[in-house]
Amino acid sequence: MDNKNIAAVLKKISVFKELKGENPFKIRAFAQAARVLERINVNAEELCRQNRLQEIKGIGKQIASVIEEILRTGKSSVLKELKDSFPESIEDLLKIPGMGPKKVRVIWEKLGIASLGELEYACLENRLSVLEGFGQKSQKKILSAIDFIRKNSEMHLLPEAEDIAREVVASLKSKGLFKRIDVTGSLRRGKTAFKSIDILLMPEEGTGKDISLIEETAASLADTDTDSGTGDVFKFSKKAGSAKVSIKREGLQVDFRMADEISYPAALRYFTGSRKHNAVLKKFAENSGLEINENGIFNNGERINIRTEAGIYKTLGLAWIPPELREGYEEVEAAAKDEIPLLVRNSDIKGMMHVHSNYSDGSCGIKELAEACISGGYLYLCLSDHSQSAFYAGGLSEPEIMLQLDEVKTLNREFAPFKIFCGIESDILPDGNLDYSDEILSRLDFVIGSIHSGLNMTEEEATNRLVSAIRNPYLTVLGHISGRLLLSRRGYPYNEGKILDELAANKTVLEHNCNPHRLDPDWEFLKKAGERSIMISIDTDAHSKEGFSDVKYGVKMAEKAWLKSDDILNAMDTEEIDEFFRERKKRKGLKSI
Repeated sequence: MDNKNIAAVLKKISVFKELKGENPFKIRAFAQAARVLERINVNAEELCRQNRLQEIKGIGKQIASVIEEILRTGKSSVLKELKDSFPESIEDLLKIPGMGPKKVRVIWEKLGIASLGELEYACLENRLSVLEGFGQKSQKKILSAIDFIRKNSEMHLLPEAEDIAREVVASLKSKGLFKRIDVTGSLRRGKTAFKSIDILLMPEEGTGKDISLIEETAASLADTDTDSGTGDVFKFSKKAGSAKVSIKREGLQVDFRMADEISYPAALRYFTGSRKHNAVLKKFAENSGLEINENGIFNNGERINIRTEAGIYKTLGLAWIPPELREGYEEVEAAAKDEIPLLVRNSDIKGMMHVHSNYSDGSCGIKELAEACISGGYLYLCLSDHSQSAFYAGGLSEPEIMLQLDEVKTLNREFAPFKIFCGIESDILPDGNLDYSDEILSRLDFVIGSIHSGLNMTEEEATNRLVSAIRNPYLTVLGHISGRLLLSRRGYPYNEGKILDELAANKTVLEHNCNPHRLDPDWEFLKKAGERSIMISIDTDAHSKEGFSDVKYGVKMAEKAWLKSDDILNAMDTEEIDEFFRERKKRKGLKSI
């Protein structure tokens, strides 16, 4: 078990201790120990083996014994005892923004509420208003949060969906029953969250072509039914052309469809495209006197022999439309004019932007991060630890920034021509100002500005705060613009038009935060930014070297947004981005120290 998983257990112990009203010092001790484990470079299992856990500051005898038990058994008896004091459903209440352990304890002790349903009913009955710290406004927010949670239940993030799809495809290939297997639908197009994924299968010769071929195989891949010991399989057959078999795999629905070799290219195209894309394509074909469906393209009832998915579009007189673009916007019109752009690719990304080291809440030292970048073939690292207001994340004081700058200078001499650019992820304060004096900001290569606190804003408040930050001459990049966390927290509202106007006018870079829990902003907003010639930075927000791999999710969203490599800040090489940072400061009349 790695440090991250152990830290998650310690955090939960801290939460349940607070929920139970235990000693505040013990509560903070477990929370602090969790943060320490997330940040240290040494594996806790190795420390335990060497009997050195208590050498780590913040880990005392009691917490060390809890960690040892977790490593030994995979569980914590301390956490189990705490959780057994409450109904299981009480954890659902902790998912509601603003409902921390203290507030949950109040409604549990005073009103006996322990589930989302009970809480929703109490809000509708105006029962929370009698409690201190709650009121009409609180009840309205809670009801909105419950609605959000329900709408996103059983949803999976992009990496989870990809992992499940990869496992299923590998298992299917091992059976030897299928000549071809493709992931289709929204996963192939690059959505951000999923209730289901789609897989298309071409049977091997002699295995049969009926959908029942995969029922037994699907059952072996499904989540196990505890009563029968087998996986549940659901069969749908709305019409012959779209019969499917579905299972649940790790809680995610997986839909299987079959197509023979002749129909496969058309089926791959059809089951990949959104409904809107397919409708636009169907109308385009009809205007040419053709019929198109999941089985092929037909001319006067005769199927045209087409061997590839690209051939489908070519037969219609269209350029190839990448799967990411098949959303039913203007892609068909652009393909008809041969105006589909050459989209940005993973290989276009030359450096890592928005990276946290162990100076703040990252788990790796700067040297280790640089070596990981070099190993990955990147040309530079743009370091941006948290600023001083983010004290909860080990934000850097001004003296610590000076120490970091000195270390970066030394490492740049060691690693040349690889370069580390030293920046900061500055909190955007409630009044829209950045987090340091101009003297400190002037010493940095770049500044990313992000909102981390005071997220409960009206559209006007959020817009004004963002606009003020964009107008700050030291701001280089506007970070994770909406503050959303996919499936767990809505982003705050802001006026898109005003923000786009300000970004364009101030030539401020817009971050696409490609941490899969954020993917912020969404691709539609990225597309609008690209149309305004606003530069985009594809930022991993990595807190470890492993986080660098998240860049592929950002590239996927950039592809969906029709962005080219010329639109991407970190598709520049070292000299180009160095010049970009310097020229931006000159344009703003700023001094560089």
